[in-house]
Amino acid sequence: MLPRIFVGRTPDTARERIALREQALILARNARQSPTEGTCAIAFNIVAGADPPLAQIDLLILRATVVIVGALRSYAGPIDAPPGGVWRDRASGQPLLEADGAHPLHRLRRQRDAVQMSLNAAAPRLGLATAGSHPFKQVIGVLIGFPALPADSRISLDVDDHRDHLKVCSFDELPGVAAMSHSGVMLSDEVIHTIAVSLFGCRLWYDNHFLFELAPPRFQLSIHSSESAPVLVPLYEGETIVGRRRSSEGTERRIPILNDDLVSSDHLHIICDDASNRVVIRDTSKNGTWLTPPDGPMEHVRDVERTIIVGTRLRLGMTDMILESI
Repeated sequence: MLPRIFVGRTPDTARERIALREQALILARNARQSPTEGTCAIAFNIVAGADPPLAQIDLLILRATVVIVGALRSYAGPIDAPPGGVWRDRASGQPLLEADGAHPLHRLRRQRDAVQMSLNAAAPRLGLATAGSHPFKQVIGVLIGFPALPADSRISLDVDDHRDHLKVCSFDELPGVAAMSHSGVMLSDEVIHTIAVSLFGCRLWYDNHFLFELAPPRFQLSIHSSESAPVLVPLYEGETIVGRRRSSEGTERRIPILNDDLVSSDHLHIICDDASNRVVIRDTSKNGTWLTPPDGPMEHVRDVERTIIVGTRLRLGMTDMILESI
């Protein structure tokens, strides 16, 4: 399955933006591993309807034959969700309710209905129906445990929930749910793109790679090696790994250092915290990092964490890097 990821509203905080980027990468990887052919459009943080916060929807998935509205939820431990009853945290016995006191599936149902109404209202101009008809008959609502539903959770939905096309799954199971579901409508790639961009105001964010970052960088590295001119590399919020290894694993963001055998595969982690305008480095190398602050003495650090300021020089092997503001 080929993933194309869109984003609607950009989160307000760095922590939320970093989490959203990780979710996008995980979902893209899981979608690519799905044996199902075709394109899967995934839209994060859309708005449907005019009833906040119900209108703020975590996830919309569009395939040729399926429309899914998703609500992302994290649970600390196993949950008990009896059919038609109150969901509870098993350890504490506390009920699991939404911020407004609603049952999780009640809120999901209302969000799904808001999307369904928007799609049916737009169907004529999408070329899917004549005025007054409702081709989107089975939009599916899925409550998604992130990163997964806790092991040993007991979840059993009511018959009416199944009939109403409501489901519960873990985040990594979502591409499988999308592959097996059917909403009774056929959508072309062009219509899917129009729904995401024109109807819900999204921007294409990821198409085999990220097309832009959710927030502009405040810092950059000026990298100096003995064999080439200095190179400027932006540092985006969150963590970046500097080292000899070229390929990224999981949700990593990397800066590869080539042609320097004294640099470790994963030499240095650089963490940008835009909230406090700080940059933290964590050495994970075999031979350490030389750190020279502006107007300060050089220090050799290894397997430690340090906060650094603009103008600090870092030496990894034979490679020099200077932290600069943008």
